[in-house]
Amino acid sequence: MLKDERVQVAMRAHLSTMPKGEVTPKGFHYALNEWILPLLRFALEAWLSEHTAQQWLISLGWRRTRVKKGVYMDGHEGLDIVKYRNNIFLPLMALFERHMVQ
Repeated sequence: MLKDERVQVAMRAHLSTMPKGEVTPKGFHYALNEWILPLLRFALEAWLSEHTAQQWLISLGWRRTRVKKGVYMDGHEGLDIVKYRNNIFLPLMALFERHMVQ
């Protein structure tokens, strides 16, 4: 089934709707068996295992990572952020630094 292009497109579509940091093998396993495969009219005698779902995630290019609070996932080097940091924040901090005790 993994080589079926329809299955791959449906899995990627589902994964693209998931918030970053919330994709888990358990959640993907449930989605595969409850929505994705039935929607494509695959008749399964028994649900696919969670291990299979984990292997399919890996074959789709997903890797297990630990998401910690306070760590930027993306966007912290955006042009608007860099412009603000270089043109407003750092010059303002340089002004304040003159009044700080060293």
